Amino acid sequence: MLKKFSLLVPFASLSTAAGVIILLARWINGNLLLSSPSALISYGFMAGICYTLATAISFVILGSLLKKSDYTQNQHTQSFLLFTIQKKLSGINLKVIRFFYLLTGIELWLIQLISISVLSEIMLTIPVPITIFLFLVGMLLLDRMMSVKSILWLEILFIIALFSLLIFIPIYYFVQNGASTVYEGIRLYHPYLFYFKNSEILLFYVIIQLAVLGQVLFDKSTWYLIAFIKPKKVRRSLFSSGVILALLTLSFTAILMIALYSGSFGQFQILIFTFLYEVQPGFLTFAFLVIVLLAIVTTLLVDLRATKRFFVKKRPYYFYLIGLLILLFTFFLSIDLTILGVIYSFAFLHITMLPFMFILLFTNRHIHKHNWLVILFSIIIGIGVGLSFNALYGLAASFMISSIYQLMIQTETEDKNA
Repeated sequence: MLKKFSLLVPFASLSTAAGVIILLARWINGNLLLSSPSALISYGFMAGICYTLATAISFVILGSLLKKSDYTQNQHTQSFLLFTIQKKLSGINLKVIRFFYLLTGIELWLIQLISISVLSEIMLTIPVPITIFLFLVGMLLLDRMMSVKSILWLEILFIIALFSLLIFIPIYYFVQNGASTVYEGIRLYHPYLFYFKNSEILLFYVIIQLAVLGQVLFDKSTWYLIAFIKPKKVRRSLFSSGVILALLTLSFTAILMIALYSGSFGQFQILIFTFLYEVQPGFLTFAFLVIVLLAIVTTLLVDLRATKRFFVKKRPYYFYLIGLLILLFTFFLSIDLTILGVIYSFAFLHITMLPFMFILLFTNRHIHKHNWLVILFSIIIGIGVGLSFNALYGLAASFMISSIYQLMIQTETEDKNA
């Protein structure tokens, strides 16, 4: 079911700069722009910053883990993730991991559609179900019409616009009004955000970092885009992407601080719009709307192309795509979804998969035939602990159980010359 043909296209073999752009365009999406305020409000200022930095740190870790010899050998054949899955897994292990591979796409789509619904409620007058339906139809048309090269050019346009907005706004505002004014305003209206004795802040950061690292290692879009970068430039692109993403997320946190200092708020989703409407109305409001839409569209287009590489024929892919869109639309009509709720739900899969992905991608050990059972067992136990206590303890339990059992069953080393 996995493809074995080349990824070479006219735009392939990208340099470091272009590689950084396409990686940033994948990970700067509705999740970052609209869920960061929720983490900040729920766990405080420092936890909010740690949450926004988790992906950046994961990029740096991935760049450090990649083995150049193993990676370059398979560059431009297909994504390194798909190549390794096909090479090392078989039987029910392969079936379960392929199922999880497709399942992660649901999380990505749900988060982007929640972002669209937030924009629809706050900035547009169209009912949310109609907005979601029109957006899904539009994504189908774009997937059919746009080539890989045009998608990559769209990502370049998006990143240029994003850099211009996120870097200009805080610098302009702090120079004009001063940083101390903003700090004192937050202390006046929201002093709890600077409370550092919350015992769950450290646990929140550690768990979120592990879950995000697992997500990055198992993200089909990331590995799909990495295959377009020159082999010798991959690790440099990942390191550079991590540094730039960290700076951009800190800039976005500064914008949230400006919104918080202006007074009270009703919902965390409207924090950024509080800034746009009350502090910098007009053009910036329109610019932010365009940038969020570009972020969502480029992220989903890349996910569609990465998913398409999974299928041998086009017909099964379009059956999967239509089924996915129907499922997503049904979710929005029947379930009250939140971005953090979706993130926490899928975090059990990501954090449980992390030890397995490390062994699969970066070691020469055999994968035990019952490995799939370990993954499912760890997820179930973690969810049980999460329902009994809280989600953070459940995620910690999933990671510890998965790590222990993965180390116990992965004992044999593959023969490189076999």
